[in-house]
Amino acid sequence: MKSNPRASAYAAWKLQLGLLPLGVAAFVVALTGIVLGLSLAIVGIGIPILAGTLAWSAARMKREQRRWLAWQDGGQAQDEPAGASLTPESESPDSARSSWKTWFRSLGNPLGYRAAAHQLLGFPIRIALFVISLTVPLSVFAVMLAPAAYKVSDYLYGYVLYDDATMRMLLPPLSPFERSLVVSGIGVVLMLFVPALLRACGRVYAAWLGFFAGQPEIAPPAAASMPVQTPAMPVAEAGDWLARAEAAISRYDEDARHGQTPQAH
Repeated sequence: MKSNPRASAYAAWKLQLGLLPLGVAAFVVALTGIVLGLSLAIVGIGIPILAGTLAWSAARMKREQRRWLAWQDGGQAQDEPAGASLTPESESPDSARSSWKTWFRSLGNPLGYRAAAHQLLGFPIRIALFVISLTVPLSVFAVMLAPAAYKVSDYLYGYVLYDDATMRMLLPPLSPFERSLVVSGIGVVLMLFVPALLRACGRVYAAWLGFFAGQPEIAPPAAASMPVQTPAMPVAEAGDWLARAEAAISRYDEDARHGQTPQAH
């Protein structure tokens, strides 16, 4: 829940607007899969349905957690490669046996049940955050357009806004148009608090998501590659090679002199 200055309010607004459509789809899929899986588990067909639902819920929750963690860090989420979710058992020749093992392993993984609970129980929270993210900025923006609304209502419909008993009691010395300017100023002040509200809503949902998803797995830092240094030749060994080279050169010179000396008859 700690505030991060790098967390963008606009990015939080976009993520929260996507909570409702994605939440509806996740809620329907999770509820349908769990109901069908539990009802058909007695005949065996429901086991792969339930296992697939739990695995899908866990994978989707992890992807969602990566997006929200990236928002908190002020960056963008990195998607997993397409083949990252494939297990070695799914590529083995005995695919039927490995699939059954994978299904029962999914049924025994508590992360899948937590993810399914997140998809079902988090639906009201997604609706609430979607409504807040949609209505609050639009309402504040509409308040900022109070002078424009006054002009349109006066010229097109002949109705004078901000001239009721409440406005005359609150701002008696001002004209209706001046009152619309005051209302617009209030909207500008309120708009300054909208980014903080969006970031607070984003932190609430990120904390709710982290409660079910747990702490993300942090990959260990890669070891820094050290430059390979060629071991220096020992002094004694270098001197030995030098002595051998001088001896070879001396033998070559001696053989050359013997070859040039004329033989006596």
